[in-house]
Amino acid sequence: MCRTAFWITFGLLLAAPSGFAPIFAPASLVQLQQNADLILAGSASDGIRAGDSLNFTIQVNRVVKGDIAPATTIKAIWQSNNPGVATGHGLWFLKRSPDGWSVLPVQSGWAQFNNIFIPVPTGPLPDAYAYGPAASASDKVASEISAAIEGIPGLGLLPGLQGGLLDQLNSPVIQVLYRRLAASSSIQQKILGLSGLIRSGNTPALNSAIEAVPAISSSTVEYGTLLLSIRDGFRASDANSAVILGQAAVNTSLRLDFRQSVAHALRGIHTKDALPYLAALLDDPDIELQSEAVGGLASFANGLAIQTAAGGPSLSYLQLPDRAPYKTEDTVAHFALGEAAHRYLSYWKTWWSLNRTALGY
Repeated sequence: MCRTAFWITFGLLLAAPSGFAPIFAPASLVQLQQNADLILAGSASDGIRAGDSLNFTIQVNRVVKGDIAPATTIKAIWQSNNPGVATGHGLWFLKRSPDGWSVLPVQSGWAQFNNIFIPVPTGPLPDAYAYGPAASASDKVASEISAAIEGIPGLGLLPGLQGGLLDQLNSPVIQVLYRRLAASSSIQQKILGLSGLIRSGNTPALNSAIEAVPAISSSTVEYGTLLLSIRDGFRASDANSAVILGQAAVNTSLRLDFRQSVAHALRGIHTKDALPYLAALLDDPDIELQSEAVGGLASFANGLAIQTAAGGPSLSYLQLPDRAPYKTEDTVAHFALGEAAHRYLSYWKTWWSLNRTALGY
């Protein structure tokens, strides 16, 4: 397992219940928003267990989606025999049922009561996240969660609220959140904000993260989120972005795992502007960096498209075009990604020395 994946997994473990119970998993915020008949901010109380169900009430504060009125009380049902006391103020996703409102939990698996809703602060939303009745359900959910992340320390690290699951709401409110977090005096919030901006292709945020990363411990979930955001999320293909990535990739004063994540992004982009930095990595002592360099040069020469998250399931980024300016039978025969690329190191060193002048280097 790469170091990046390790720290993301570590973050999920931190959020899981103690003991040997199975880890619970985050539900899709998009599916929750679409499947819920009622979404509200409110407080739970008066829990009574009946078999494998917990019946309780929710005092409604704000209605995000649905046709009930604020300042009312509704009956809710959580279908689970897991322990927990019905208490807490948060954002609830509910489905209409014959006996009341069934909870759509935000965490599945072995979840306790406080894992089935998203905690949100009491009181009105701050001005930055206030919304009107005409706002879309996605924007309203994004506003509620964004206000909670800013208002409750550590909430941004809950499974399902970090990385792509929050981005999938596809709401401009999320970018507001990331910009505000990126300006925070807290290094943890700053890194989470910069990570979100980086996933949207924000080059200044990438530059700020490179400058800030020495100040954050490598053993934190925020650091792992940053690595993953650069590695698999940043795919801006302009010349300036390639230079910033490339300079970080070859900078031996930066942590090796950070350089590896940057090099992976550079390999995924593999534009002409990225080539001199990829070529420099061919001589780096780290095998993973060498392999990323080989993969990037081979992807460029064979005319492959930029590797993005959207193209991952279909593997469209691996589809070789019929023609490309530098594609030959030899470049195709020496194409590989990942660990397998390292066996072609010598070939691509020679390819670069023969073609760099024609490429303007």
